Amino acid sequence: MHSASRAASSRQPRFEVNVEDDDGAVLLRLNGELDLVSEPVLTDELAKVEGRPLRIDLSALAFMDSTGLRILLTTMREYADFKLRGPLQPSVQRLLELTQTNRILPFEG
Repeated sequence: MHSASRAASSRQPRFEVNVEDDDGAVLLRLNGELDLVSEPVLTDELAKVEGRPLRIDLSALAFMDSTGLRILLTTMREYADFKLRGPLQPSVQRLLELTQTNRILPFEG
């Protein structure tokens, strides 16, 4: 039993947000799976942005459900200077295409 807990603790987190400065903007690099369980991690980081320009890099995001989509749509409404970056992983691309939010979310380029 002790070795199982050691193995579980050595696993990579299923979601993380890396925060960087990007020419005066806050850049959040999302990595892993954004869903109901991991949503508070992103929400906490968004609360720290405080009016600065915001960029979110989705290129390492392996999975996103409707919870993640809701966060992106809410962020789009709440931040005047907000852009998304890719390229997108196939599962994330499919979600945005099926919901047609790829047409309204603000991607760079």
